[in-house]
Amino acid sequence: MSALIILTALAAQGATPPPTTTSPSETSAEPKVGRTSYLDIEGGAGYSTNPLLSITNDDGAGFGRIALHAVHARVSARTTTVLSGYAENVAYTNHYGSQQSLAFNARHDSAVSERLRLFADAVATYDKGGQLDTRIIGTPNVPPLPGTPGGPPVLLPPGSDFLSVTGRTYRFAGHVGAQLAVSQRDSLTLSSGVDRVVFRGANDTSFTTVPVQVGYDRKLNERTTIGARIRAEDTEYNGPASLRTVTPQLTGSFILAPRLTLSAAVGASFARIDDGVSIRHSTGLAADANLCGRSERSQYCARAAVDQQTATTAGPAKSQTFGVDYSHRLDEDSTLQFSLSASHYSSPISIVSGRTFSQATYYRGAAAYTRRISDRWFGGVNLAARKLTQAGTDPKADLNGSVFVRYRFGDLQ
Repeated sequence: MSALIILTALAAQGATPPPTTTSPSETSAEPKVGRTSYLDIEGGAGYSTNPLLSITNDDGAGFGRIALHAVHARVSARTTTVLSGYAENVAYTNHYGSQQSLAFNARHDSAVSERLRLFADAVATYDKGGQLDTRIIGTPNVPPLPGTPGGPPVLLPPGSDFLSVTGRTYRFAGHVGAQLAVSQRDSLTLSSGVDRVVFRGANDTSFTTVPVQVGYDRKLNERTTIGARIRAEDTEYNGPASLRTVTPQLTGSFILAPRLTLSAAVGASFARIDDGVSIRHSTGLAADANLCGRSERSQYCARAAVDQQTATTAGPAKSQTFGVDYSHRLDEDSTLQFSLSASHYSSPISIVSGRTFSQATYYRGAAAYTRRISDRWFGGVNLAARKLTQAGTDPKADLNGSVFVRYRFGDLQ
């Protein structure tokens, strides 16, 4: 799945995105022209069965948490801008101490002429123990970046991989791109940037990825758009290891019904992996699909992807991912949301000394009920679950629940 799709998810978080659930006023199915700025202060208390997702230190613990989430968004006929900043502190009992999470996301796109649109995004996050992985985040519903699937915002950020969920992870990314309409039916999209991941834990590692993507789309009619894209990535790990991939794909977007859209891409990925000792080549399927719909009160998306080689903090691996997001406005004052996802890694090439694996699967899910108490006060319940399965001993699942209250400064939307 392209880095722009990932970053759009983070910006919609989210991404890149943190433990604030969307308020009922943020569940509109259609993006709206206008601007909004607000700061949410949220406090809560709950219990987690394995907060560190650890094999050896897996006792349950109560916790208290406080979070700040600031958002500024502006949507006009020609531009879209979103800035989102999040900070959280979770304090545990049972001598676990506290864990912090930080996330900053920014994106902007602008129609500089009738034919040319420019866009850029940036992400910076810090996460300890995968705490951001089950945070349903509330950000305004805005149009997607050019060249990415439409639909409602992704509720959960892309998440950690099977190794980074057990330590401290720093992520930095930035992308720029342009979309040019070469005719009334045809358009070209070009994007590039840089992604940096640093992991600190039992095995320290880091890698930098430079992606380049070129896409072509042709609108056949009001319901169907087809095209092609080619994506190249160069990933350099700290040390001698590297991963280079070239992925050509056919793409399509189809309006199946007035409020139901399918977008998909299918092709092959050609990979070159250098582990510092030998060079290997592999070829395999690379595909993704997004099915999104909405009604007067609900919006939902199902997403799936398979990649022949994906960079993880343990080394390149084949990956399959799946996710479902659903939001429903129960009434004018309350909203129910849930999100589920799973990521499976196999056929690995380990580049981390002392860390080998044959396969691993990381499951996570979250649900939130939010109710407006007054104009600026909200309250609700968060539920979440995480499970990691791998060759050998698996850590006990982390199940957690909490109640929260939130106060909003700024626009009420």
